[in-house]
Amino acid sequence: MSANTIAVGTLKGLFIFDRNGDGWTCREPQFNGQSVFATQFIGGSLWAAPFTEWTGQMLCRSEDGGRTWETMEHPLKFPEETETALKKIWQITALGDRLFAGVEPSALFTSDDGGKSWQLCEGLWNHPHRAQWGPGFGGLCMHTVLPIDENNWVVATSTGGCYKTSDGGGTWTAANKNIVAPFLPDPEPEFGQCVHKIAYDPSNPNRLFLQHHWGVYRSDDRGDNWINVGKDKLPTDFGFACASNGPDRMFIIPIKADAERVFPEGRMRVYRSTDAGENWEALSNGLPQKDVYDCVLRDSMGASSDGSVAFGTTGGSVYFSGDNGDSWECLGNHLPRITSVRVGTV
Repeated sequence: MSANTIAVGTLKGLFIFDRNGDGWTCREPQFNGQSVFATQFIGGSLWAAPFTEWTGQMLCRSEDGGRTWETMEHPLKFPEETETALKKIWQITALGDRLFAGVEPSALFTSDDGGKSWQLCEGLWNHPHRAQWGPGFGGLCMHTVLPIDENNWVVATSTGGCYKTSDGGGTWTAANKNIVAPFLPDPEPEFGQCVHKIAYDPSNPNRLFLQHHWGVYRSDDRGDNWINVGKDKLPTDFGFACASNGPDRMFIIPIKADAERVFPEGRMRVYRSTDAGENWEALSNGLPQKDVYDCVLRDSMGASSDGSVAFGTTGGSVYFSGDNGDSWECLGNHLPRITSVRVGTV
């Protein structure tokens, strides 16, 4: 069954698009006036993390596709001894019955009871590198959480970089080998990398794709080593969004670096590789190709194995493709700044 619902988080609410026949409709916004940086379809549930500076962070679950919501009574909370307060939830995902949340300040939480209670992953929190992680432009956030199997998890934090565990969160190692950061004194640091997003190829448990502050990479060994697959093949290898729906298929959206942060040449194009980054093609059918000075943030693109791909822009436009990017349609304009896009079936 193809995706029939798209959840779009923005700085002023959650917007849900539903497929009706051959078209799409947008419901009235949920969580009006609240920022939604994280949303996710998990099983038959839809999760969202609305936030305001005044009321703080909430975690909510819907069992009817986002029509009604339950606020979790015991949201994520740092242990008192850490002397740290939760600021934002940036990621929600799951593996089997276990839920994962990546948060700001950068940390990983897990839940084994459907989100009723959460535990800080102390193995990562106590990693000796953590004290040296610094905030990127978007804050000190754990923006990528990829539980590949019960023991192997990969995370990425801005600006610590990529880290991995092979023992279910007990111990962690930096996983940034061969990623080049030309803007740093040491262009190949062990950590401190500005990784923007990592995607997992669902057809290959060893393959990851990564959009760096300056570079597009692939790993064939779960992050132990990275290969640059974007150099001299793209209009720019700077960008934020990165998605994969396999096999060997990767989507990125190049952005003009570094200060402008808009589509190159004012043309909105998604780039797709179907051979794990060896070759790239520009996808523009249905996308505006003139005077488009906009951007797509790191979590504002989602893809599913049925060929559905969607993304949203900082200018509030939402685009959808049901054929892996061969053609696109605009579902809506003039939304608030878009921070998260997920495609699903409810």
